[in-house]
Amino acid sequence: MTAAEALGALVELDVAKWGEQEREASRQMHQGKSRGLRINSLVHHQGNDYGDAFDAATLKIAKKQLTADDMAELRKGG
Repeated sequence: MTAAEALGALVELDVAKWGEQEREASRQMHQGKSRGLRINSLVHHQGNDYGDAFDAATLKIAKKQLTADDMAELRKGG
């Protein structure tokens, strides 16, 4: 999955939850994230039951996409 694909998927999940009027706000919120953080956010999005909708192998693959900088950002609460 590319960074652009992950961004599009995140925006669509947010729009499904919050409505079309939130499309641009969602895009702005997620566009500054790296590819790894976007994929992590996608997997752990509330629309995906916070990761419970995925099997362990998919979660492991998603975690491997995170860089050291991504992990540092997550430790800060990002």
